[in-house]
Amino acid sequence: MSRLAIGAIALALLAGCGREASVPPAQGNAAGSETVRIGAVAMHATAVQTDKLPEQVVRRYGAPRDARTVLLVMSLRQGEEADAKALTAQRAEATVTDLLGRKQTLTLREVRDGDLVDYVGTAQVSPPDTLRFEVTMVGPNGRHSMKFNRDFF
Repeated sequence: MSRLAIGAIALALLAGCGREASVPPAQGNAAGSETVRIGAVAMHATAVQTDKLPEQVVRRYGAPRDARTVLLVMSLRQGEEADAKALTAQRAEATVTDLLGRKQTLTLREVRDGDLVDYVGTAQVSPPDTLRFEVTMVGPNGRHSMKFNRDFF
């Protein structure tokens, strides 16, 4: 499979569409993506079980591929979606809490692919469960934060 095809699959699975805590959930994306936009800058966060992703995508992000591993991918983009420019974060943080209150602080690492910059980490889940994500990125245009839940089966 070509790098372009892998990228297209990854983007389809990891693309964001808007939701902030105060915005109705109907704008969320079933693929696990959330977006917070402040002015021209959007923070995207995606959480997907790695067994639902193509092997090449999981390998690229350096995660194990199984139903108990959730891949969190975060990014900052400036501009409209088609012409958005990737921004480097000065800080990226994420915590995940399950329904029993167990908290995980994720170690996020920067992953670059050409001009694109993502911040990636993994969380553990014991399906079925719901994880609550609290994520923050600080970029050149300020601080972006969001909270969202994901169900994993």
